[in-house]
Amino acid sequence: MKSEIIEGLQITGFFGQSQIEDIGLKIGDWILEYNNEKVKSKSHLEELEVKYQHLQSIFLKVLKSNSEEYFQILPGELGVYLAEREQSPKVLSDAKRIEKISRLEKKTGRENTFFGSLINILRFYKVKVSFDDLICLSSFPYRIQFDENFSMDCLNPIEGFNCAEFILHNFEIKFKQIKKSKKNDIPKAIIESIDRKIPILAKDLFGKNEWGIITGYQNSGKELFCRSYVDKTIDYSIASQFPNQIIIFEKPPQKNKIVNSKEKISISIKNAELMFSSEKIGKYFLGNFALEKWQKILENESFFESLSDKKFYQIFQNNKLFFYHYSFQFGVLSDCFNNYIQVFPKSKEHLKRLSKFYRAESKILKDCQKFIPASTIEEVKKFWTNEFRNKEAVALIKIQKKNKEIFRVLEKLPLLKK
Repeated sequence: MKSEIIEGLQITGFFGQSQIEDIGLKIGDWILEYNNEKVKSKSHLEELEVKYQHLQSIFLKVLKSNSEEYFQILPGELGVYLAEREQSPKVLSDAKRIEKISRLEKKTGRENTFFGSLINILRFYKVKVSFDDLICLSSFPYRIQFDENFSMDCLNPIEGFNCAEFILHNFEIKFKQIKKSKKNDIPKAIIESIDRKIPILAKDLFGKNEWGIITGYQNSGKELFCRSYVDKTIDYSIASQFPNQIIIFEKPPQKNKIVNSKEKISISIKNAELMFSSEKIGKYFLGNFALEKWQKILENESFFESLSDKKFYQIFQNNKLFFYHYSFQFGVLSDCFNNYIQVFPKSKEHLKRLSKFYRAESKILKDCQKFIPASTIEEVKKFWTNEFRNKEAVALIKIQKKNKEIFRVLEKLPLLKK
């Protein structure tokens, strides 16, 4: 177990035209000093970037492969995702842990915590599948959900159309879902699963309503080792609370199993037809019904005038995330349909059209969200006016029209015909 503490920030990913990637830094390297000042945290690094922005060049002290090196860079944006580190937890004598489960880290900003956790478990069992293939096989990218409260829960794979349940069924993995209740069977189920050396998918280990992986327990099961997207330790962290929901695998996923077969791809695409034609699941509107409801609220000026500043800002943030996530999902679908051409050559022309439609939808949503401030309520209210919300509504109308074309193509898609 690693317990050595390195003072600095570890590089977990790059974005844009990253100047420090261009000079040879890699994921896993550590930024120790910025212009001869020790870097204490991400917020401290931001302060240093502002402090020295007037200089012509900056010296960066970096730890690479246990060797400290200096690099000369320009002031300003580094183009890098960084992780703060904390001391690894003390491991007690009664600890039981499943080793070698990879870290969960937000490297691209696109991560979905359920699928990120699931794919790390699958990789632990040597099940080969890419992140994009995984979410497409779950039918998650086809799913457009919305409720009148702009609830972020609609992006959770287990809410509304349960993509989490569907993907496990599609992968032929036997599982059991346990939710927190008065009886609360969760602690006992966790101990039994870890004793069988099977990790557990768990929701809300740190009070952030995100998914993670339970990797062990100690102190008679009162403390849970885990991987989560809020970890700051190199080794497993200790959850701050017991999860409110877990998914237990009755048997471990089958090693070297081929999961992206023709049959499984067809089953997942078939769900797209279902989600286009269904109006509602539970409290969530689906497909074009969801887009129409969302559009009508954006056009309702009196609704936004009635909101408190706090509620207005919350809805703005959630609305922005909806545009972002659906844009990402449609982009993934476009790539997947393009890749499916090799798998289903008889459906080539239909798949090319679907790829084109989803790429266009992704661009419409992405373009609509450019240059939106989000730092203060004053900035947001000044920018996110009725005029701009109407532009967003127009974008949603365009998506509805394209969805109707997509549905017509899906109805004729050869690979779905018997």
